[in-house]
Amino acid sequence: MRLLWEDRAWDDYLYWQTQDKKVLKRVNLLIKDIRRNPFDG
Repeated sequence: MRLLWEDRAWDDYLYWQTQDKKVLKRVNLLIKDIRRNPFDG
């Protein structure tokens, strides 16, 4: 599966990598779940 990012979303993601590890972890868990179950919920 290929991930596509809006410019603003990517900027937020890069910001979280350095400033807010808690949010980054939650976003990564969401992405992981979406990749694992793309047609659920």
